[in-house]
Amino acid sequence: MKRLKIAVGTISTQKISYLKEVLKELKIKSVIESIEVKSEVSHQPTTSKETKTGSINRAQNALKEIKNADFALGIEVGYHKYLKNKYEMFCWATVIDRHGHKISGQSYKFLLPEYHQRILGSGKYLGHNLDGYSRKAKDSISIYIDNMVRHRKPFIISALKDTLIRYFRQKDF
Repeated sequence: MKRLKIAVGTISTQKISYLKEVLKELKIKSVIESIEVKSEVSHQPTTSKETKTGSINRAQNALKEIKNADFALGIEVGYHKYLKNKYEMFCWATVIDRHGHKISGQSYKFLLPEYHQRILGSGKYLGHNLDGYSRKAKDSISIYIDNMVRHRKPFIISALKDTLIRYFRQKDF
């Protein structure tokens, strides 16, 4: 397989590092070009539909800007209310290529602890209000939850794998 040029609709070093990790695991040779683009959704999406739309918009906008890319990726983390009106956290990733193929994949969903529920319920930005939970996180599970919510790695990795596997093996799906 030739080395692919992938346009990514983010300049987040965190998201780019997770993408590189997934590409390495899948043995996909690539050059990544990241670009800051608008998601055209709210800064903190609070529905699955809005989050998916953000990932699609990021991929489309990156593909428009980076003309020689083989395909573009959009990654969007979001939240939605589910069980008993409680927020879950998840990620959508979307691949769009020059041939019009578009594949979106969602990570698993994680029901957030009460601390995080209160932040989202009050309309505050979750990413800027995590330290209160981490100060109380003394046991290994609480520390794991803090890490997971703070860095979003399992959600982003899960969505990227789902999307990229289905993109590269379209004939199997």
